[in-house]
Order: sequence, then structure tokens, then C-alpha cells
Amino acid sequence: MGMEQVQWKMAGTRRFIKVFLASPGDVAEERKVAKTIVDDFNSQLADALGYQLELVGWEDTLPGVGRPQAIINRDLDGCDLFIGMLWKRWGTPPGTEPYTSGFEEEFNRSMTRNAKEGRPEINLLLKDLDAASLADPGDHLKKVIAFKEQVFAEKKLLAGTFTDVRDFEGKFRKCIQGYVISLANKDKESESEKDQAPSPGTHATPTSEPGPTTPLSVEGARFLRNFLSKAEKATDEHPLTAIDVARVRLLSMIAAVHGNDQQSLGPHDANLLYKARTNFEFGRRELNGLRDDGLEHLEHENVPLWHWVAAVDGFKNNRLPVCSLVGSTERRVGALKAMRLIALPIVEEELVGRNEIVSLWFADTSETAVRVSALDYLSECGQPSDLPTIHEEFARNETQTTSAAANAIIRILLRDDRRKALETLYSLQPTTVKQDLLDELFSHDAEFDVEALLRGLSHRNVLVRITVVKLLHKRRALGASVAEPLLNDSNAEVRYEALQALITDGRSYSVDQAKAVLVRKSQAPMGLLSAMTHADTEGEAVLDRYTQQLFDRFTDAQLEEEDRLAIFDQNAYFALIRRNFRLHGDNLRKAVANQFVDRFESLLEEVAKRYGPLTDLVEKTRSIGEYLRRKFTREGLDIICNRLDAADLPLVRSMLASGSVSYSAADLKHLGKFGQWCDIPLVIASLDRPEHGSTYASLLSIESSTKREDVACTLYALGKHRLNDLLAITMPGYLIARIIPLIPDKAFLGLAEAVIVSLIQSEFEDVRKLASLKYVRAFSRRQAKVFLDKYMAADQFYYNVVHWFDFGISVPRDRMLRAAKKVMDA
Repeated sequence: MGMEQVQWKMAGTRRFIKVFLASPGDVAEERKVAKTIVDDFNSQLADALGYQLELVGWEDTLPGVGRPQAIINRDLDGCDLFIGMLWKRWGTPPGTEPYTSGFEEEFNRSMTRNAKEGRPEINLLLKDLDAASLADPGDHLKKVIAFKEQVFAEKKLLAGTFTDVRDFEGKFRKCIQGYVISLANKDKESESEKDQAPSPGTHATPTSEPGPTTPLSVEGARFLRNFLSKAEKATDEHPLTAIDVARVRLLSMIAAVHGNDQQSLGPHDANLLYKARTNFEFGRRELNGLRDDGLEHLEHENVPLWHWVAAVDGFKNNRLPVCSLVGSTERRVGALKAMRLIALPIVEEELVGRNEIVSLWFADTSETAVRVSALDYLSECGQPSDLPTIHEEFARNETQTTSAAANAIIRILLRDDRRKALETLYSLQPTTVKQDLLDELFSHDAEFDVEALLRGLSHRNVLVRITVVKLLHKRRALGASVAEPLLNDSNAEVRYEALQALITDGRSYSVDQAKAVLVRKSQAPMGLLSAMTHADTEGEAVLDRYTQQLFDRFTDAQLEEEDRLAIFDQNAYFALIRRNFRLHGDNLRKAVANQFVDRFESLLEEVAKRYGPLTDLVEKTRSIGEYLRRKFTREGLDIICNRLDAADLPLVRSMLASGSVSYSAADLKHLGKFGQWCDIPLVIASLDRPEHGSTYASLLSIESSTKREDVACTLYALGKHRLNDLLAITMPGYLIARIIPLIPDKAFLGLAEAVIVSLIQSEFEDVRKLASLKYVRAFSRRQAKVFLDKYMAADQFYYNVVHWFDFGISVPRDRMLRAAKKVMDA
């Protein structure tokens, strides 16, 4: 076996179950509990049972804006399980005749669908009413009572009552678990029936290559005869070779018939056959088998593929598209991912063309994984003619494909009509939208008028709302009537932009008033750990930005007065320094170097003068002095670093070396511009420093989303003129993996051979992968082939290195270069 000890299993597939929770607003506490129960089920039982729940209709998704009934109905019509809850309120009229409440419409709509389709299963959980409410029921409660009486009289539905939240928790949990277990048993019985009885008919699928009816090729049969002869003479001194045995396994896999266990060639055998690719004469069926095996293992990147694709002319016709129509799910998905990677087009052929292939991807019998992969391919390589089929897939309203279908539709439209793409983004309302799609869509935002952008403020996706609110604020198009409701948006960035717009409109907010808008209070149970994990860190971050901007607007006199009185923050002090750094900069440098010890003591003296030296306030403030000083030191050092003055490099170095400051990207920015080789240890050590302003993050091992990228970029900036030495430094593998894509191809070409070999032999999978991709981009195809042959001649080699070198030397070079860049960018 090679260095790679491959231990993998087929990824377990989960069936998604959509649970619709319908209720008026007076059972809000129960709705929160329901969400918690579903989250618990998905984290604890989903893997074991093979089913994952998605709760819809459980809360408003657009606070302050509303949720259109059409979106609710789309979730409702795709649900598998309907759970209705009622207490005292009947609900608000939906504006749809003849219904008197949204709950009534949702219930009746589900009952009608159940009668036609047999789904969703309908459950009702009705909260007990107290005697006082029953004695004097209002209009709402009278409708609730009438509904309950009808339900219990008809005895057609699964309906029960509960007394309080705790009682509800147990019954709701039993409801969803009972449904899943019942569904699992039905699915098991259905699968058992399929295994016992063959299908009455088979679906004809296009084939790309008519072949002989015999299970083996001429070449394969010849090899087996020779193998048998050798096997009869084999001894311990002259044993069979591993490569011969691997080929026998390949032939047995090709010759398998219905009734055999499903087989695939193992990664090690597949790599051995690739190693011997010039020693054997493979028949067409064997070549197809090797290609199919590569497709089945594509996700794991441990089996060669592209040489076998080239051997059957797979880059010139619809060979790969046809592979996406037949065979195992893994093979079909692999074919689609391979097509997407190299942007392989579908060509029009007499037997099978684009429309036939695309329609078969989305046939009713097509697995979800295939449809998702097909949508991902079409998002990059789709054409307008594909849109009707993708729209049909979107209309299925399946959890796993809805967003992917919307993404594909928008991307195809965006290639020709930006405004139509925006309109589609609004009309489809996808839950998930990728940031790169929004960046591309709004890259020429001048094409959109204000009215078009305003519609985006009610989008269900938060990234869309953030994007459009920033554009509107930039255009000064967020009037008070528009900005006011956005103060209740679920996202802190949207609330911040709305607040800024209102300030521009003439309003003013103190720090406390802004905090009430920007920072959401935790609804979690009390406790240190709970408080830390439920803290509104996004809200706190935008509040910091607001506070700085507020103080920057103060006059000098106001700032001086605030500075004299403040001790728990240094907002006024820092604002004065930013305003006139030339005058106050040295003072800040001394305070930072001193870690604010002297300044904090002078501030304490002011407190003592004001309130008396023996008051509890002085002692309590002193007790948190270390925390405050660290906070002030970090904020002060940020101001210094962001000025990008080379004269401050010694101070920045000394503060980082002291270990007294938390992590900040500002340090790396300064070192990246002015630092030297000797600063590399300080940069690497930045990985271990906790995030600024997030004390709890270090306790919970929460990594910054950009910290590793920032550190890698700084290391490259410091070491790009000594790349051989830089890549030889001991550092975490994920850092090297982030540095490799930053190296220009020409510079990689100039690396010492020993350094390149060390990268390709790294124990870190991503380092090997990226180094291999960089090699096949930088060096000629002939050089890459020589390197690979030499690499595989050793007793031990890594499978993923062979996989990506095969990619580099087998795929047409123009496609390979584009695809390799795409992989490294990702």
C-alpha cells in the first residue's frame, strides 16, 4: 500500500423532510422550542436514521418587512408533515377569500393536498384553555373553540392537547420522531420489495458506443489466458505481480452480471493500472471501466481519471455527458462534476443531443445528488434553452435543489441580461445566494434604478438585503420612510446602514440609543457559557463602528470634556488622536508601549478626586483594570498600524513579541508593508492570539474566517524573494496550502527541486494537491509526465498527487489551465 492509507466510505445520503409549523402569534414560545427540537434531531439522529428535518413556517424570515403569502404557500405545498398549533388566537386574515386567517388557509390547503396526494401528514397540537378565557371568549377564541370541537368530533386527524411549554416539548418531539420512524419503515419495506422482484421493464438510455455482446474485450480475454498460464507456474520465488492481479480485478468488475455484488476497483489497484498504462494493451471495455471507476471516485481525488477519458475520446464528443445518464449515482455525479471542472460543453449529436441529456438529468427517477450536480454544471455552462427544464426543477420545491435551481437560472440570465437576472432573483426568492453571484450581478449597479433596488430590501436572503441597502445608502436613496422599518431587520449590517441613513436625514442617536438598535439582546438562558455563545458579535462590531464615527463628529471641546470624564472607554481620547495625530501621536505611542498603565492610573486619580478615594467605584474599576488596559492597548495599536508609518515598526514588533495584545489584521497589514524576514515568527505566532474583542472565542476555539488567509498573505509578502527558504519554514500545513496559490507560475518554476518534492510529499493533503496543480501549470506537459513517472516509480506514492498530475498531462491544456486556476482560487 502507498503512503495514503485510504479509509473512506460512500457518503451516506439523507432524505430531507420538510415540516411546516402553522400557528398564530400567541404561541411564540412553543415555536422557539420546536426549532430547538428540530435542531437537536438533526444533530443527534439524522445520521443514524438517514433523515434530516427542515422546519418551515416557524417564524417570520423578514422582521419589519413581512413575509409574502406566496412564499409561505410555496413552503407549505412542498412539506411532508404539517403541524398546526392553536391557543387563544385564530390569526390575521390573509386577504384570500374565503379564509378568515392565515392558519385557516394553510390548514385547508394542506387538507386538500392530502386528499389528492396522500401528503402531507397532518398533526394538530392544541393548547389547553383556562376557565377565565372560556367564560368570556372573544371573536378569535370562539373560532378556535369551534375548530377544536369539529376536529375532535370528526376524529380524522392526529390531534392532541398540551398544558404548557414543557408538555408541548415532549409531544412535539414524539410527533416528529414517530413520523420519521414510520417513514423509515415504509421506505425499508419498499426497498425490500424492489430487491425481491425485478422491474417489469427497463428504461432505455442513450449509449455512446455500441460494443460486442461478450463481457470481455479481445485484449482482456488474451490477458486472462496468459494470466492463467502464469498463475499455474507461479511460486514464492516467482509470484504473480500486483499489477496483474489488479487487472484481473478490473476484468471481473467489467464481466459482473445482475446478481453479483456491486463492485468498483479499489484506489490502490486503480493507481497500479495507471502506473502500468503503457505496459498493457487495454480493450475498449477495460478503458471504459477504468474511466467509470475514476468517475465513481472523483469526489475523493484518489483515482486516475483523465488519461482514460482521453483514451476513449472523451474530450471530443458526448462521452462524459452520456456517463452522467447511466450507472451508479456516484458515477453520474462524478461525470457532472468532471464536466463542470473543465467546462466541457454538450455537443449536438444525431443519437443524443443537449435537450435529451438535460431532460434526463431531471427525470422523476433521477436521484437528488444527480440533479444538484446537474444544476451546478448548468450554472456555469447552461444555455437559455435549458431554462424551462431548470424552472420545472425549481417548481418541485425540494429543499436540496431549490436554491441550486434558482442559482443556475440567475447565472444563465446574467450572461445576457443583468436586469432580467435581478428580476428573477426577486421573483424566485432563493433562500441561499452565493456572494460571488451577487458581486457579479451588482458589479454594474448603475444599470438598476432606485425602485429596482428598493425591492431587494424585502428579500428573504440576508446577503441580498445587505447588498442593496448599501447601494441605496451610497446613492442617498434611503429615505426615513424606507429606513425606519429596516431598524428591525434581523441583520446587524442592514440595521446599521438604516441608522446611518436616518442620521444623514437629520436624526441623532446616542451610543446607548444606537446600541438598542444595533445589538440584539440574548434570549438564551442565563449562564456564562450561554451568554458568550449567544452574544450578538455582529451587532457589537457595527456598534463599535458607529461609536467611532459618532466621536469623530464631536468638536475638540466636546472630546476633551468626554476624555476628562471617561475611564471605561477611550473613544474621545482616540478620536482626538485620529483628528491630529501629528500633535498627539507620540502620546499614543507612549501609552501603547506602556500598555496604558500610566494613563489608566491618572484616570483612576480623576475618579478618586470626583467621587472620593475610598469609594467602591475606585476599587471595582481597579479590579477590571487589566482587561481595560488590554482593550485600550489593542485599540491604540490599531490606530498606529493603520497609519502605515515605517517608523512605527519597532513598536509594532515589541508589542507583538510581548504577547500582550490580541489578534488584529492591522498588525499583519503593517508587517506586510514594512516588515522583514525576521518578522516571520511573529506573523506565524499571530495564529495563536485570540480575536480582538472576542474573549469567548479563544475559549470555544472559534477561528477567524480570514485570519489564516491574512497570515498567509503576510508571510508571502515577507518571503516572496526567498521562496525556497519560506516554504522550508516549519508552519501549519494549512498556511503552506494558502501560500502556494499566491506564488506566480514563473516563480514556482524557479523553486529548487528539493522544495517542490517536499511539497508534493507533504503529509497535508491540500499542500500536495495545490503543489501538483501549480506544477502542471508552471512546467511543460513533457516535464510533468517525466516527474510523474519518476514519482510513481518509488515504492510509495500519494494517490491525490497522481490524480492531479494525470489531470495536468491528460486534459487539453487550455481547459486544464482554466480549471486548475478555478480549483486553486477555491
